[in-house]
Amino acid sequence: MSRLLLCAKATGVPLLVVGHVTKEGAIAGPRTLEHMVDVVLYLEGERHGDHRLLRGIKNRFGATGELGIFSMGEAGMEEADAPGRGFLEEASLGCRGTR
Repeated sequence: MSRLLLCAKATGVPLLVVGHVTKEGAIAGPRTLEHMVDVVLYLEGERHGDHRLLRGIKNRFGATGELGIFSMGEAGMEEADAPGRGFLEEASLGCRGTR
């Protein structure tokens, strides 16, 4: 990772490193990796569900309190049109205030 970091800084080319999370929810591998990078994002979702959440855990250049909600479509992940509707029960979608 140190070599990749030096190369990225020398060339000005952004580097994207993809990792995985343990069963306990921690980033797998050495904790030093998390400290070396500028941004840590978690992509979360149920295996059979349509929605994915993109959550910022670390952002050296800004806030981490935002959440991106995406839906899985035929062409891959797309920004959810009405993100709140994805968390409502199907039976409640006809009720007032859910559109």
